Amino acid sequence: MKSLFSISLFAALLGLGLGAGLAYVEVPPVANQRSALPEQSNPGEQPERTPEVSSLPKAELSETVFKFGNIERGTSMSHVFKIRNVGQMPLHVEVESTTCKCTVGDLSKNDIGPNEESEVLLEWVAKTGPGPFRHGAVLSTNDPTQSSINLTVEGQVVESTAMSPSELIFGTVRKGESPSATLYLMSFLDQEVKILDYELSDTELAKLMEISITSADLDELPSPDAKSGVKITATYRTGKTIGPFRSWLTLNTNLKNAEKLTVLIAGNVVGDISIFGPGWNAPVGLLRMGSFSGDQGKVVKLKVAIRGEFAQEARLEVAEVDPPQLKATVGEPQQMGEKLLHVPLIVEVPAGTSPIVRLGEPVSSDAHIVLRSNHEEIPDIRLRVRFAVE
Repeated sequence: MKSLFSISLFAALLGLGLGAGLAYVEVPPVANQRSALPEQSNPGEQPERTPEVSSLPKAELSETVFKFGNIERGTSMSHVFKIRNVGQMPLHVEVESTTCKCTVGDLSKNDIGPNEESEVLLEWVAKTGPGPFRHGAVLSTNDPTQSSINLTVEGQVVESTAMSPSELIFGTVRKGESPSATLYLMSFLDQEVKILDYELSDTELAKLMEISITSADLDELPSPDAKSGVKITATYRTGKTIGPFRSWLTLNTNLKNAEKLTVLIAGNVVGDISIFGPGWNAPVGLLRMGSFSGDQGKVVKLKVAIRGEFAQEARLEVAEVDPPQLKATVGEPQQMGEKLLHVPLIVEVPAGTSPIVRLGEPVSSDAHIVLRSNHEEIPDIRLRVRFAVE
């Protein structure tokens, strides 16, 4: 009996020990429970929330690089890139910059709603010599994940045709003259060159410019390796406007790799009215103001000289200025002689002007100023201006 009692007592004690052990495992100490809980913020504080990506504007492009293969030197090409907004807020897109061989047409729309699409047209002219070509544009957006988008066109410039010279430059032209400029378009393949049609980009200049296209004999072509060619002659009849003229002549040809060629036409008409002063380049009718800080701006003082019988009666006024950040003011005329009048012309970019680049091709377009006179022979005087506000 005694041993049976001992066994029973040992079993009871063993059961109590196991029960206490299990209770400790299943119910941890209170202190340990509290340490496992996350920290609570103060009742008056609100946790910061980050907007979900899906609730923001988001730009999506099927392509950012377009490979066009081979392109004939001097040929114009274009490609349309499509931008879709896959976010839930309006997407705003602007053209930030382009490389020197590319231009961007207007976006079909700058503000793109959710699930809407916009198109950007990238155009380029292969003016570089034979070899690799890689240029493009940069777009800025309000998409926080890609504030800048690079669009690139790349390929190879080849040359089975050539133009000599590559531009129709008239230089300085006296009012009343009718000068001509000539170039040759040559093919190095066994194919006769033909110009199907042509067009001048400046419709007003087209009224004063006569284009003549004739077949050229092999012995008159500038390159002895040419198999055929045509002679293109532009004759300019000066009108009533003096100053620089500039346009692009587009030639549509029968050549497979050079179906569309672009040629620069430029010159400067001078007469009894001339301009002089710092930064003024008379042979091309161009004022170079250079680069300067927008905080300071810049002022250039020029003189317009009017000669001849009309000098004493001549009057000038500013007829047109582009862009509006550029200012032009005509001062009081100064009689320098019986047949000589000086008129001050102040050209200014005011202090506080935002950054802008007008440095001419290939960077951008020229700025310009048009002065109007009461001179019967010369009613308009045109000035080209180049500047950059940093």
